[in-house]
Amino acid sequence: PADGSRAEPAVDPAAAFMLGLMPLKSTGVDVFRALHPTYDGRGVLIAILDSGIDPGVPGLITTSTGAPKIVELRDFSAEGRVALTAFPAPTESAMKGAGRIARMTTATTWYRGVFRELPLGRPPASDVNGNGRNTDEFSVVVVKATDGWVAFLDTNLDGSFEDEMPLHDYRQGHEMVALGKKPLDIVANFSESDGTPVLDLFFDTSGHGTHVAGIAAGYNLFDVAGFTGVAPGAQIIGLKIANNARGGVTVHASMMRAMDYAARYAAQRNMPLVLNMSFGVGNEHEGRAVIDSIVDAFLLAHPDIVFAIAAGNDGPGLSTLGFPGSADLALSVGAAYPGVYARPPQPGVPPARDVLAWFSSRGGELAKPDIVTPGIAFSSVPRWNIGDEIKPGTSMASPHAAGLAACLVSAFTQQDRRLSAVEVMQALRVSAHQFSGVKVIDDGAGVPALEPAYQWLAAGHQGSIYDVKAQNGATAAFRRNGFANAQDTIETFTVRHLAGRRAAEFALRTDVAWLSVDPDVDAAPRATQIAVTYKRSALTAPGVYVGTVTALNPRDSVAGPLFKLINTVIVPTDLSDKVLFDERRSVAPGSVQRYFVRVPDDATLRATVTLPDSQSQQAIVRLFEPNGEPARSAPDDIYLGQSEPGTAVVTVRADDVVPGVYELDVIAPPVAGAVVTTRADLGPVALVRKQNGLEASSVTEQGSTASGEVLYRLIGAEREYTIAGRGQPAESTVVRAPRWAKRMEVDAVLPPDLWDQLTDFAVTVFDSSGQQLPGGNHPANYAFSRMSVPLSDSLTGVPLTIELFPGFARLPAHVWTGTLRVRFLGPDEPAGEGGPLSVVAGGRSVIRLPNPPSLDLPEGFGTLIETRVTTMTGTIAARRTVVAPASHGAGGLR
Repeated sequence: PADGSRAEPAVDPAAAFMLGLMPLKSTGVDVFRALHPTYDGRGVLIAILDSGIDPGVPGLITTSTGAPKIVELRDFSAEGRVALTAFPAPTESAMKGAGRIARMTTATTWYRGVFRELPLGRPPASDVNGNGRNTDEFSVVVVKATDGWVAFLDTNLDGSFEDEMPLHDYRQGHEMVALGKKPLDIVANFSESDGTPVLDLFFDTSGHGTHVAGIAAGYNLFDVAGFTGVAPGAQIIGLKIANNARGGVTVHASMMRAMDYAARYAAQRNMPLVLNMSFGVGNEHEGRAVIDSIVDAFLLAHPDIVFAIAAGNDGPGLSTLGFPGSADLALSVGAAYPGVYARPPQPGVPPARDVLAWFSSRGGELAKPDIVTPGIAFSSVPRWNIGDEIKPGTSMASPHAAGLAACLVSAFTQQDRRLSAVEVMQALRVSAHQFSGVKVIDDGAGVPALEPAYQWLAAGHQGSIYDVKAQNGATAAFRRNGFANAQDTIETFTVRHLAGRRAAEFALRTDVAWLSVDPDVDAAPRATQIAVTYKRSALTAPGVYVGTVTALNPRDSVAGPLFKLINTVIVPTDLSDKVLFDERRSVAPGSVQRYFVRVPDDATLRATVTLPDSQSQQAIVRLFEPNGEPARSAPDDIYLGQSEPGTAVVTVRADDVVPGVYELDVIAPPVAGAVVTTRADLGPVALVRKQNGLEASSVTEQGSTASGEVLYRLIGAEREYTIAGRGQPAESTVVRAPRWAKRMEVDAVLPPDLWDQLTDFAVTVFDSSGQQLPGGNHPANYAFSRMSVPLSDSLTGVPLTIELFPGFARLPAHVWTGTLRVRFLGPDEPAGEGGPLSVVAGGRSVIRLPNPPSLDLPEGFGTLIETRVTTMTGTIAARRTVVAPASHGAGGLR
């Protein structure tokens, strides 16, 4: 179709069902359902906090008992808010269809507004009537009828309401409307402000929430009998927390408001509740995110609610688990990669085994994830999203876990036993099995099995929740930079009981020889201090070491761990001392080979990974910055082998380098190993920005003189803006791309302490007509974010609006600050004359930058020059510098 959508599913749904593309076997759902057919989630509410849900999709209509599947849809994003203005009730001659509307109301004051496609983002999602454009505007009339507020939409754009159906609030009669070619279903939410109506139209222009709902609780998906999600008997309430047009980012306090609404809704109906939220962003300060504290306080106040939250997709880097999945009391869910997706079933060939998904975020500073479940599935989508039924991510793992919890809660509700969240979560953990060759910070307890979890609960075991804090204030001890000094041999954990069964003493067991701890410790009344000693002599070779102390209750050791004290020590290779070179390393199928390298400030890092047999083998390469963020120079997976190149080279220039320990990961495919050669080194010199140019200094205090050739390249132009955020409103600025620009880069830099207070932040670029640029939306995942946007000729010389869209965890929002850097890139040509450079070990040398070449610059921008120092052996140092920029802050952004 012209709108870019696909008319056919990615796989025939009946075939997808037969192949097991809804991977229920991985967690034993098939076995459990055969043994207990009615324990399928019936009697349980699952709240999906997401991008919305399309209520007209096959599979989300009824439960396994015939009850309505979706019982409530409520919007907390305001994305579909229709601004209404009052006007006198019109005559039929003034408004076609007014007579029909008048028969439903006696009010003399009506309200009107316009529902516009353009603010909904890019097509096909924003083309809500499927006519191939996203600029339509639908007239809306709202009146007070005898049974409440009702809306009329001119769905066919014929200027008449005579043929339109009234749309009440969804909770009244589950009414919905579809526009034009009906690519998605829309429902209404009404509220009042000072007696006047407030209309929010609820829809899923992402497809994410509809897909998640199908995994958690779909029944007869795609109208295929027997094709179900994990808990087909459960009912769903869909709570929209995201602005889909801004990349699916949450808005101010939407998470908190949706959580509270779900709890009230379930309590009023005396129904057990499971929450699922397949959302999250990266942690800057583990354990300090405001939303984590909100989630924990909510769960302490509602001890029977299980809250499954996605761990994040920044794996396999360590300490990448995001918030709010990092909340202590949440069920944090990582992703497994089902074998059926790695290799389709073949006659006579054993099925491929499940592996830990490479993209699943890992623990480190956090004792997370709790469990992992299948992180890819064939599930329901809105009609506009047909063809995208297979979606991967921990977003798909979390609803699988929520469905497992719903099945357990359903089972014991039918036995008149109300389970606590502590019991459900402990049952899932105790039943789980870890993947071979991975650590607890990779997959937590592992993949749960539903029937053993049920049997554990049936045996009467009790769960416990303890608050565990390492010396750094996080839930695990994590030494990314190695040991601080010779005396750094003891980690003291503080343990406090929060909920569930309280043990009088702890039986402590270690799983590695380099950790030692007292085997038996009495539990203190409030906080118990437990000292763990490291044997440093065993931790000298470069690599990562993970050791766990498990605490058991001596009176019920089969109940599973009370808590775990997780210790991670990284011994990095210091690239200032030596090059990292690892030749022909074998990486097992589905496994990760990790390298940790220390990089000093202002140095240039180059990492090279080669597949010697790239014709038949494959691998994935990822690089992570010292805080766990995917490297800004290479934020995405880099694929090697077969149809892709056999070598990946990642260069981190001095202006992009973050001093500290980087993690370089090489991942083998799920069903085949790989043999790789890896090298990481530093450029010949560090390049430091000085007022009169650059200063080149040796990257090592010992060794030979660094010699190289200096070259200058004209790269483009750059300007820095100071952001003065007012609080809730989005901030924006307007720029004009010069004619020579081929690409625009936008860096948004927020203070890490501010990041702790947010749930999301988006950067979006619009053209002069209000259309989002292709590739012009970037939901930030850390306090630093970079977006790269290609620029066509039609976009140069015209106003482009850059919008910054914050989402605070709680209201009221407050003023905030940050930095925005905009650069236009296009030319790559010599600039000025270079020459030889020689720097003795421990010495320094000044590099004077050339005069800015003639270049048509936008207002306030300076010329961007890249200085490169290249040696005879091919090593390179590089730094981009703005020459003659505008004064700092001249571009204040409001």
